Amino acid sequence: MTEELKQQLETKFRFRLNKNQWKDIKRLFYEIRRRDNIGYEDIIKELKKNASIQKAEGKNKFFVIKRDLINMRFPLTSKNEIIDTKRVFLTEIKEPYPENYKCSPPFTPETVYVEENAKGSYLEKRFRDKFPDTNIEIIDYYSNYIKSHKFSPGELKKPLIFIVKENWDFIKPCPCTKGHLGCNYWIFNLGMGCPFDCSYCFLQAYSNFPGIILPSNLNDFFNKFDNFYKKINRKIRIGTGEFCDSLALDDITGYSPRLIDFFNDKNVYFEFKTKSGNINNILSSKPSPNIIISWSLNPQIMVEKEEMCSVSLERRLEAAKKVRDKGFPVAFHFDPIIHTSGWENLYKNVVDMLYQEIKPPFMWISLGTLRGPRQLKNVAERRFKDSNIFYGELLIGKDKKLRYPEFIRKQIYKNMVKWIRTHDAKTPVYLCMEDEDTWSVMDKPFTSSMEIEKYLISP
Repeated sequence: MTEELKQQLETKFRFRLNKNQWKDIKRLFYEIRRRDNIGYEDIIKELKKNASIQKAEGKNKFFVIKRDLINMRFPLTSKNEIIDTKRVFLTEIKEPYPENYKCSPPFTPETVYVEENAKGSYLEKRFRDKFPDTNIEIIDYYSNYIKSHKFSPGELKKPLIFIVKENWDFIKPCPCTKGHLGCNYWIFNLGMGCPFDCSYCFLQAYSNFPGIILPSNLNDFFNKFDNFYKKINRKIRIGTGEFCDSLALDDITGYSPRLIDFFNDKNVYFEFKTKSGNINNILSSKPSPNIIISWSLNPQIMVEKEEMCSVSLERRLEAAKKVRDKGFPVAFHFDPIIHTSGWENLYKNVVDMLYQEIKPPFMWISLGTLRGPRQLKNVAERRFKDSNIFYGELLIGKDKKLRYPEFIRKQIYKNMVKWIRTHDAKTPVYLCMEDEDTWSVMDKPFTSSMEIEKYLISP
């Protein structure tokens, strides 16, 4: 159809497209068609309504057509502002990955690779006991294995486990975009990869390997934390859920009881972030006021379409209620909020469901909208052929990431805070990776990371 489309455009509008111009036009047609579920002919009919196209001459005709298509592609933004074409990410359309592994619950590893230094570890034993028929291979180092075995992003969810001995990457500050306000969160870097498969997951653009990395040497992590904390010597928020799901494989790894035992007497808030209902180890542990269990929440329609293999919204709330009843503090993350048709009703209903199930206050609630590096869209498009979330009004932001324009983000946050505050005046609500101007719509409009941190860790 693409060559036929090109011929139609050149014939109907009497001009010629060069290679780069055709790449941009083809991409705009593709995204409008995908998002609006219409045919190419319908888009051409809209273009023909613009008398400026017929009046334009030479190469100017291309620019007028492109501008018209951009306005169709971003209807809300074009009504609010003149869109800088440099903010429109137009990349070559590529076919889906020919070999595209999909997650399949319950997670069952195809192969477990064990580094020589992790051989005989408790984690290897747990996998052998849980999966007696799974192939287990001993390798020298994970990094050497990856160098000698080339993988494509389509193999990201290949069910492989790498049990390693971590030597360097124990604790790190949570990355926050330059020029945006962070919350001074710290990452206890206990693993990389996830058995869930979210269409928006940044790991798709970040990882160059399949499967999940799990460190076996927790005692080294604890020793590193003790040394780290002697230097920082103040109350902080720290957790494991940045590069993995904190509880998705907890029945296998047994991480959570050991983490709770270690952190329950420390002057920190330690957080487990999850989209799972895997809470048996949590319920078997002694609660502590500084151990926080948190869930990422999205409307059920988004869970089904964009958060494959994770548990339903209802099961997340049921798990949170059980954990809260056990005596653990809980928290919630609306991140990413996906701007789509009817988003207001969808997300208001989730907020209402949350407060119907669980009595506030909570430790905190974070808000963040869909965002990511440009290459994330490229990978996600090739891995999730039925997902349309990256055809929303995402433009290149000040941080070079794809983001909704500021007026949409402000509208989302203002409404979310209003709906939350209808039920709950006490729970701290904060934004993830937003600038000072966007923070201005919050009921607590902070201007520095230290202010945000103090807000979240103060009693």
